[in-house]
Amino acid sequence: MWDRKELKAKGKAAYNANKIACIIAALILLIAGGIGSGYASSSTAATRHYMNNDQTVESYDSAGENDAVTIEVNGQDLDADEIGHNIAPVALLSTVVIYLIAIAVIVGVMVSALVLNPLNVGARKFFIQNASNPETRVGGENIGFVFGTNYRNVVFTMFGTQIINILWALLLIVPGIYKAYCWRLVPFILADDPEMLGKEARALSAKMMNGSKWASFVLDLSFIGWKLVGALTLGILNIVFTNPYEAATDTELYLALKAQTE
Repeated sequence: MWDRKELKAKGKAAYNANKIACIIAALILLIAGGIGSGYASSSTAATRHYMNNDQTVESYDSAGENDAVTIEVNGQDLDADEIGHNIAPVALLSTVVIYLIAIAVIVGVMVSALVLNPLNVGARKFFIQNASNPETRVGGENIGFVFGTNYRNVVFTMFGTQIINILWALLLIVPGIYKAYCWRLVPFILADDPEMLGKEARALSAKMMNGSKWASFVLDLSFIGWKLVGALTLGILNIVFTNPYEAATDTELYLALKAQTE
């Protein structure tokens, strides 16, 4: 069984031996792992703001079939023509907003699947190389290697794994987290073998993580203190130290589990 302190010591040593390159690779990894979530958050905030608008309907009055229908809105009586005149622009604006949100979500998913996920795998390859060679540089042989080697397979494997994870999370949060830890090593596995199919990569990751999921969770928790301190520096410490240190340690976890499996 691997030792958490030993892995962190190796990860820190790998980071210290090649700081600038590790910082760059970790920054790419940060963007590749988190930028896609912003679209949904922005859309939700915009929708909530629109729904909280104070243009509320207070009452409805009708004296008879031949009488004009009036509705009191914000203390003013509006007849049917005025209502239609006011509703039409709102309906048009709502339709435009819905379409813009849908387009933003689609674009976000496509960018994540076609660009960010391959960069994620490439960044993992850099850290694998850096673990044994402190002179490793960020470049096409690692960060961008997926775009020239088995690109389609990596895209489908990473995206498929994400979709399955989401479906598990929608089912129940705990099973979703469990599956996420089962398939934690998929990007590393693809970095080593970009030809491996998604089903095989997920099965191998689950096998390697067998008996290590809780310990991996504790390993993740051990970086919270550094991240909180980094927040006090407006994230600067996280960029230049915590993130590359954690990425290098995650790589040491993969290498340790790989050695145990072989």
